[in-house]
Amino acid sequence: MVVAIIVTIIVILALILGLYFGLHNRNSSIPSSPKSSASSSSSPSAAPSSSPSPSGSSNPPATLLVSAPASSFPAILESFVSFAVEFYFFPDFSGNLASPNTFSDNLLDNIGNISGTKPYIRVGGNTQDLAIYDPALPVATQSTYTDGHPGDISIGPSFFEGYSSFPGSKFIHGFNLKNATNSVTGWESLIDEAAVACKALDGKLVWWEYGNEPDVYPRPSSTWNTSTYVDDWHNGTAAIQQQLSNSCPDMSSGSQYGFVGPSLLGTGGLPPVQLFRSGLNDNGEVKQYTMHHYMGGATDSATLQASLMNHTAVTTKLASILTEMSNLNTPSLINPTSTFFSPTNPLFLAQLISFLDTAQYSIPFTLDEANSLLNGAPAGLDLLSVFGSALWTVDYMLYCASVGLSRVHMQQGTGFLYNSWQPVAVPAKNISINTSPPYYGNVAVAAMLGDLTKAIPRIVNVALQGMGDYASAYAAYVNGSSLVRIAIVDLREYNATSGAPRPSSNYTFVLPASLSISDGSEVVIQRLMAAGSDANTGITWDGWSYAYELNNGQPVKMTNVTTGEKVVVSGGQVSVNMVHSSAAILAFT
Repeated sequence: MVVAIIVTIIVILALILGLYFGLHNRNSSIPSSPKSSASSSSSPSAAPSSSPSPSGSSNPPATLLVSAPASSFPAILESFVSFAVEFYFFPDFSGNLASPNTFSDNLLDNIGNISGTKPYIRVGGNTQDLAIYDPALPVATQSTYTDGHPGDISIGPSFFEGYSSFPGSKFIHGFNLKNATNSVTGWESLIDEAAVACKALDGKLVWWEYGNEPDVYPRPSSTWNTSTYVDDWHNGTAAIQQQLSNSCPDMSSGSQYGFVGPSLLGTGGLPPVQLFRSGLNDNGEVKQYTMHHYMGGATDSATLQASLMNHTAVTTKLASILTEMSNLNTPSLINPTSTFFSPTNPLFLAQLISFLDTAQYSIPFTLDEANSLLNGAPAGLDLLSVFGSALWTVDYMLYCASVGLSRVHMQQGTGFLYNSWQPVAVPAKNISINTSPPYYGNVAVAAMLGDLTKAIPRIVNVALQGMGDYASAYAAYVNGSSLVRIAIVDLREYNATSGAPRPSSNYTFVLPASLSISDGSEVVIQRLMAAGSDANTGITWDGWSYAYELNNGQPVKMTNVTTGEKVVVSGGQVSVNMVHSSAAILAFT
């Protein structure tokens, strides 16, 4: 009799859930990715698909939406603008207890002062899957090198001192899955490292990470596949949790315990849907679904205009990420009901209601490693440490925010050309300590999103007619229908070294009457500026410089840059003039 009743309840539950999610999925379908008026190119190296507006022209007015469309994805998270530091190079960025890297900390503080919280730092990457913990090692890291890349890596206790260098920051710490699953030394290192890491990260942890890009491990599919990966994942995370119980019991359960994952590169070697169908998150350990993304490799055909300063290239290259998110955006797949409630539980109905309210939004989608072009840049051509890369950063990160990604960690590493800053000098590469152009793009994105501890905006990609690849715009709404900011990125390449006059264009936005922004309202303009897309110095955000040589990365107001500009809403429209290769934010007061 009892069995029959339970079976009946389960059948009824299945019908309820089926009806609920069927209706919900029809009514909150994933929005298609916004497209520019130009046709999409097949690769970021393709020639631009339309001609830019002539110099001094006015672009067709763009009409803003009355409100931000509903999304089936979670809202953006605090510290949306975040970073990922390659594991081996973390000590360069952080320093240690005796000599913390105050330059890095100043740069993180600048963003935190805008966003309300400092950027989160994911410490991981390829080298996390090479690192073996050595408690007797007198230095933070030690490695052999092959073709300029770290090989076998050892890390010592002082490695973890870096987690105290950035007061107020939080971290994702990456454990070595590759070695833990193929050697006794690797497994023992995993256990020992967990005990040390948890003490260093008490009160500073976002989540743990176990393994980096396991879909590209050089292993045969007969021994490395969906089934073996999921088994190894559960074995490893269980061992980490057990060690946390022994060494840091407060971090071993509840809201203090969890992982990001599976941190795939996206090659198809471990299909994400199959991983979850095989039980990857049956115990609810995965708190954020993480992906990795780059615009591509720096081939000889890459150019600044076609590969980075190109809105169509951004939307095209991120299409695979949107497909992955769409395929996984099913509550019963990524967040199984079996771990949340049972019909035999006296709290069954309360749990069911809670699940129906929150399951759709329980696991954010994030990029915990992303950036522009891998492998440096074409010979003799710098595409990455120039102002054009800062403009790409603004377009890329705001587009990510507009399509449902909750946080983006921009990848960094000592000597990497796409860095937001270089934390130490690298004489062999003729690289000095500096604040690189992409950092200014990070700051502009933070300003567009505002203080995320006070209000979480929805970002909408605004269609710009007639601009094709050459410009993008975004609107920020809070409380659904309150327009607070517009960002414009003019992506038409202008090189300061050309000596030619710098063209400009007017951008006009139609403000629907329901937005209640009346004629005569003042709109504040903040600009991201440099001498041209090829500039690598003299960059400012709203007149501020964050140059290392001026004040160790702390903001310095430049007197040779115009700031405090305002325009007035007229005829239900707002317009701003922008020079080519620049960006601006219009803030409604």
